[in-house]
Amino acid sequence: MNANAKRRGFTIIEIIIAILVLTVGVLGMVTTAALVTRMIARGQRSAAASAFAARRIERMRVAACDNVQRVNGSDTLYRGSTWVAFNNWTFTDLGNLNYRLKVVSTYRTTQNRVRNDSTETTITCNAFL
Repeated sequence: MNANAKRRGFTIIEIIIAILVLTVGVLGMVTTAALVTRMIARGQRSAAASAFAARRIERMRVAACDNVQRVNGSDTLYRGSTWVAFNNWTFTDLGNLNYRLKVVSTYRTTQNRVRNDSTETTITCNAFL
């Protein structure tokens, strides 16, 4: 029998190709993991700003029906000494004791950029007559 026929295994070319395929797959997973991590962080910042705006809208829902309290304003959400988000709100008289409340929430994104999201609601004060 031939001595070469008894030898079994992989050639060096096959091993190099397998390593290259494995490396490309692992690099793809690492890149995807970094992207997902950034998206989760952005979602957390956006959720904190949205919750802050929603709390402001609920506080202003009763204030809209009182002439003294129905004023435009702003407030800021802090974590420690750094700001996370701030809200600016405005009232618009729609007539017939209906008011539109618009809250513009500004929050910090990555690399110290900011983003604005707005929420509007119409408040009817007919029940308070």
